[in-house]
Amino acid sequence: MNYSPEVMANMGKWVESQNYILEQEMIEAKAKEMQQEIDREILWGMLEAMDWTRVMLPYYTSNEQAIDIQCWIEENCKHAHERSGRDFIFENIKDANWFRLRWGTV
Repeated sequence: MNYSPEVMANMGKWVESQNYILEQEMIEAKAKEMQQEIDREILWGMLEAMDWTRVMLPYYTSNEQAIDIQCWIEENCKHAHERSGRDFIFENIKDANWFRLRWGTV
């Protein structure tokens, strides 16, 4: 199909505007993700100052392991705890130590 120069120019402007919108959405999403990470780090730093114990797993071997860990925590940890990916924080040091022993982070 042959398009007139005017149509082609309008299409070019439309594509540029869509690219700009997409770029802004990506920037906003990344900024929100970064802000959540910063907020979590500040909160967890405060919890650590209140004697909570932080444990970082080196890696997961599989998605099944991540599910197993979550089930184990729910069954065995009796005190408050938080999780973000491979990063965990426990209110009770015994919970943290049992976690380390069970999941090999000692």
